[in-house]
Amino acid sequence: MVLEMNMGNCPACKELEHRISELETETRRLRKVEQDLYESQEMYRIHFTLANDVIYSIDPQFRVLSVSQGVKKMLGYAPDELIGRPFHELNVLAPEYLEKAFNDVRRVLSKENVASSIYQFITKDGKRRFGEVSGVPSVRNGRATAVISVARDITERLEMEQTLRASEERFRAVFDSAKDCIFIKDRDLTYTFANPCMRELFGLPLEEIIGKKDRDLFGEADGREISRVDARVLIGEIVEREHTKTVKGSQITFHVIKVPMMDSSGMVTGLCGIARNITERKRFEEALRDKEMQLHMQAKNLEEVNTALKVLLDYREEEKRNIQEDIVSRAERLIFPYMEKLEQGCINDGGRTYLAIIRSNLEELICGNKRVSRPLYRHLTPMEIQVSDLIRQGKTSKEIASMLNISMHAVSFHRLNIRKKLGLLHTKTNLGSYLKSAESV
Repeated sequence: MVLEMNMGNCPACKELEHRISELETETRRLRKVEQDLYESQEMYRIHFTLANDVIYSIDPQFRVLSVSQGVKKMLGYAPDELIGRPFHELNVLAPEYLEKAFNDVRRVLSKENVASSIYQFITKDGKRRFGEVSGVPSVRNGRATAVISVARDITERLEMEQTLRASEERFRAVFDSAKDCIFIKDRDLTYTFANPCMRELFGLPLEEIIGKKDRDLFGEADGREISRVDARVLIGEIVEREHTKTVKGSQITFHVIKVPMMDSSGMVTGLCGIARNITERKRFEEALRDKEMQLHMQAKNLEEVNTALKVLLDYREEEKRNIQEDIVSRAERLIFPYMEKLEQGCINDGGRTYLAIIRSNLEELICGNKRVSRPLYRHLTPMEIQVSDLIRQGKTSKEIASMLNISMHAVSFHRLNIRKKLGLLHTKTNLGSYLKSAESV
């Protein structure tokens, strides 16, 4: 107790107590700093270990000081395969990028602000991948002692961008070369995109079409009608229709398809339309309908003409039958009675034969069965025709010779010529049977 009182009264003791108190406060502060540092290091370690990106550090001699586990996924290397080795000996960066990488490291070490860059890396199995790299200096005592960098694999992103660019280029090629008008409008029904066909249609630069509404291009009345249709598209409907509008003073018929355009959330942001000029097609269809109507009228007229012609032919046929019946009637009244009297009279056998031939031929003639000019006899002489007729009637060569007052030799000569002209010379065809069958055809 006496000691404590003495220490309390001693200036040196008071100073010691003050120093002890400060030391305890500093100790508590250092412990907190140590705890914060540990937590920060632990947080950094977790990020360093779990990050999908590759986090690495390089010293001023371009040696790799550290690499995160993400390098295994990106390049196929374990961190231990890279740490401690000079960067240029690792063969993880495409040779054409090495000089740029070294320059960027030097600039970062000089505390210069360096934008992120894209590099091409080489994987352990020799494939190439693209990475976007950014770095900051690690500063100690005011001096940059290393560069800490983050590399993010952007290979898939670049491939998607390249695919998208190729798709856009194809779309642009189709869009620009299309013979149809292709356009896009926003929700206010203002043109935001148009292809060159629109320029040709309206005779305006595309810059003057973009930003306009339909009333500016088609007039108030047509513009209102188009807007009413577009309003249906903006609520999700697909519209296909034909309409005729006045463009530059001319009536033009369009076949139009309009579809809503939506964002990733499904909200309608505008519409896209394709309009085809079908004016010429409509004119052709109209001309075709007119031609079909004309053909229909002509067919109807032909049908009426055919009906009249049939009536006329029927009348001609009836008249022909009447004439034939009149001829038969006249022959029966004016010719056959006298032939019968001749047959009953005193005539010789030759006369009777001639009379029978006359009767037979006359009956065939007036009955319409005998043709005036028969193709069968076209190349025969008059005498050969007479001989052929008698052969057809079944007369013998002797009877023919007697009736025609010629010799048997002459009959044989005519028979031979007839067979030759009818193509029967070297055949066994009976001439009489042939003539009868040919006459009945």
